[in-house]
Amino acid sequence: MSSNFSVERFEACVHGGKPDEAIAQLCEFGELLQESPFVDLTTLLPPSDAWPRPNRNRLLERFFSRMAAGIVSLLGDTEFTLTDAQFQQLAGTRSLIQHLLGAAPLKNADHVTRRFLPVIEEDGTVRLPVPDAIKRLNILCNSESQLPLDFNACMRADPAPALNLAIAIAGEILPGSADAHRNREALLDWLCPALADQHDVRDIEIKRLLFLYMHCTYAEVEHRHEIKRSINQLVRRTLAKTALTDLNVKLPAWRAARERPLMLVVLEAFTDGHSIARTHGPTLAAARTRFDVVAMCYADAIGDYGRSIFTQVIELPADGDFMRTLMTIRQFAESEHPDVLYMPSVGMSLLTLCVSNMRLAPLQIAGLGHPATTHSDCIDYVSVEEDFVGDPACFSEALLRLPRDGQPYRPSPFMEPVRARRKKTPGHIDIGVAASLMKLSPSFLNACREISARSRTPVHFHFLTSGGNAVTLLHLAKVAQQAWGAENGTVMPGQSYMDYVNYLNDMDMFLSPFPFGNTNGIVDAFTVGLPGVCKTGREVFERIDGAMFMRAYMPGWLVADTVDEYVESAVRLANNHDERESLRRYMLEKNVVTRFFEGRPEVFGEMVLDLVERERLKTA
Repeated sequence: MSSNFSVERFEACVHGGKPDEAIAQLCEFGELLQESPFVDLTTLLPPSDAWPRPNRNRLLERFFSRMAAGIVSLLGDTEFTLTDAQFQQLAGTRSLIQHLLGAAPLKNADHVTRRFLPVIEEDGTVRLPVPDAIKRLNILCNSESQLPLDFNACMRADPAPALNLAIAIAGEILPGSADAHRNREALLDWLCPALADQHDVRDIEIKRLLFLYMHCTYAEVEHRHEIKRSINQLVRRTLAKTALTDLNVKLPAWRAARERPLMLVVLEAFTDGHSIARTHGPTLAAARTRFDVVAMCYADAIGDYGRSIFTQVIELPADGDFMRTLMTIRQFAESEHPDVLYMPSVGMSLLTLCVSNMRLAPLQIAGLGHPATTHSDCIDYVSVEEDFVGDPACFSEALLRLPRDGQPYRPSPFMEPVRARRKKTPGHIDIGVAASLMKLSPSFLNACREISARSRTPVHFHFLTSGGNAVTLLHLAKVAQQAWGAENGTVMPGQSYMDYVNYLNDMDMFLSPFPFGNTNGIVDAFTVGLPGVCKTGREVFERIDGAMFMRAYMPGWLVADTVDEYVESAVRLANNHDERESLRRYMLEKNVVTRFFEGRPEVFGEMVLDLVERERLKTA
């Protein structure tokens, strides 16, 4: 797309007393990143007359410094009061603003935002320095802020922007620095009762609430998922105010015998190359031997492969009327009386978040496409392989324990012949880290620092990321560099599947992030015979990696129980060339990746049918 945004134009609007035009420039920058996520940010700077010409890193630092200064000047100007329209526009770019500030040299806007902190008087009343102070804090505060922000006082002064700021920070996609991560985890505790006090979602930014539901899993506190209870209750209260009430699944119509039981599957993402189609497609295809399997989803959420495995695919209306979409699902359930509702994943879309809080069938099951408990009273079971379980206490649901070979995966449809490994410069070890931004926790980055410090052979980390844009990736690069104070890391933007696989093939080894590990990333690494190290734990998203290593008969020392063991194993793998290459030969000669594609996909349908029949007996 052609864009009119430039740093110079934005600065001119800010310093020319044109806040509306400056805000419009920020919105245009956000639209540019949506259209071209990895645009070269240096092209948005005016040409430099300096000689010699600054290098790219210096230009990027200048870009972030000037953008942060412009944002701070705009919102630090109290000569104008933010209108509702201006605030709504800025709220739409809040995540962008927070990452721009995070990637700038100061990391936050505390030097200005402290002027807007609420003051608690002796009589307990809350006084604001300016009427729109909380709205300005809403835009300027990010997770890297060190200010003692009293959210209770902010809520008393201006509830909606205060609550939405807490939701936005706690649900941010990038964990950030160790301090930022702690700030986000503290907000999870504060938000549990704060959300419980809300009557509905009318004043809440729904997209940010969804991010909070999804991204709380990447926190490192044991009670990370408690926030889901408050979110679910809030969603239930909102649905109760509409016609989207629970169905009475104990009616005789639900007990009537049909020729074949009906499984209703609500999908949020099932395109041909999507991870959920790779991990859950074979079991759903096999379930058709026992069930009529009807999928409901948006037209762009499913590919040709997905359409081929279901008895019927019903496309949901995509006209922007979300309540109508939910009503379409409810009406189908009310008329067709499905025996079971199944969702391969819950939490990546508002659709599944809402459906997981509706009673549409006597038996409701969630898969672990996003491997975490739902904490929903409407989800009866989670379907999980027995070697993935970890600690059952981590789940609010009953467990449908599949055998370890009960959910075989599907190879990526985009896989092509892998090119030969490139000849590399000796003297260092290239370590691949295939991970979405959310998984790059401060604990993991600290482990990378320890590995770098302890390794006799110099190491270089390659972060093969997915998600985000040019701004978030540079924020990540800054966080990673500050985590270990060295420039031995490269942050790669999203690539085509085969470019990514070939890049992995050129690595010497890989690291699986923690506490939230990988699934398809391990499949991809094992495809090219790349050995790696992972860490296990009590949560299902910590167990998957180690279980997959064991399924492929990898040496036990590659699966660590503690961070120290993880670092020791990574250093051992990095410093023992012969051992590493021996593992690679074994993985390729035995084609160990095929073990993930072998199994008994029919078991899922058999076990669900058994639950359906038991449910019928209970209500007979």
